[in-house]
Amino acid sequence: MNRIRGGRQGAVVLAVAIGITIGVAGSAQAENCAGQRIQTTDGCVGPARVTSTLKRIVSQNRQDTKLQAVIARVDIRGRNLLRSGFGQSQVDVPARPNMNFRIGSMTIPLLTTLVYKLRQQGLLKLSDPVSNWLPNLPGAAQVTVRNLMNNTSGYYDWIQNNPPFQDQVLADPFRVWTGGELLDAALARGSACDPGTCFSYAHTNFLILSRVVRSVVPGTTLVAQLQRQVLRPLGIRLTFSRLAPIPAPTLSSFSDGRGFFEETTGWSPSWGLGNGMLATGSIDNVGRLARGILSGRSLGPWARGDIVRQYAPGIGPNPDRVYFAQGLIMANGWRRQNPFFNGYMGNVAWFPARGIGISLVGTSGPETTAPDGVNVTDAILSDIAAYLTPGNSPALPGAG
Repeated sequence: MNRIRGGRQGAVVLAVAIGITIGVAGSAQAENCAGQRIQTTDGCVGPARVTSTLKRIVSQNRQDTKLQAVIARVDIRGRNLLRSGFGQSQVDVPARPNMNFRIGSMTIPLLTTLVYKLRQQGLLKLSDPVSNWLPNLPGAAQVTVRNLMNNTSGYYDWIQNNPPFQDQVLADPFRVWTGGELLDAALARGSACDPGTCFSYAHTNFLILSRVVRSVVPGTTLVAQLQRQVLRPLGIRLTFSRLAPIPAPTLSSFSDGRGFFEETTGWSPSWGLGNGMLATGSIDNVGRLARGILSGRSLGPWARGDIVRQYAPGIGPNPDRVYFAQGLIMANGWRRQNPFFNGYMGNVAWFPARGIGISLVGTSGPETTAPDGVNVTDAILSDIAAYLTPGNSPALPGAG
């Protein structure tokens, strides 16, 4: 989920520094303010002051980078501190918190949460080889379910660092891709390493994992399983489709990735994560995802610990604190995902030590100062975290 190099419009971006291959080779703060006051870099302050500061952080970042719009939500221990839109969706159409947008890789921890539930039901083991269900898949006898969950399978991505495929997407952004076409494009690139010996981020892992789930529970769809076992119990409402329409009210997206500034809201999302994983939702539902999925509270005790356990090689100078776990990024006490998809950029993050959830979506404007493919909401997340959790930065090495 790296940005696409060479000025091409971004894939579903995890982070600027995550789309790499890595060979095997601040402490959490507790809330200690009295009453309703909240711990910040300014000391223990009241909710109104926190809200004012959060608005200023988001607004200043948007103005500095000239983003078209940002929608932000921040919750601390179940208390909503910020739920606001900044800028415009379209000319004379203000960005509003109830608008829907493409959530990209935010669906990945939904999928891995479902896998843990299937394990709990005795339907699979994380150590099972993928060949149990997909015997004809190259390397399937050596790749385990867990390898898929944490990107240590060795499979390459179909779009990241793959200019020919990127060119095809940009040449016809309305094309509806099948899962088979995406998988064939990825497998044609060979492998990054032997299974279990490196971390190499690839959407391919989650397309294959979704096929495993469908095989484990025959006679149903992945979306039906996600809705029944994961989303409905947590009150999360998402719309899944590989087709372009987004339910109204819609936050519009834009890009200059094809050499001119244009609206991308209606571009096909089908090249993203494969059929069954493409969703749209509002910032409120992304907030529910943070506190319901990234927190792990819908899982049993063992799975709640295992979903954040490090199996893949770490990233950067602190590899034991920054790494990809089972469907989510761990960064200095934060759990997060940060998609970049068809002109939408976003972040969803959870800081369990203090029950802080941050949800962000942004869209580029005609004068946006950040290069196309750079997720500006990474900087917004970092600034909010610096205010609320100093010393526990969720930033990733090389991001920005």
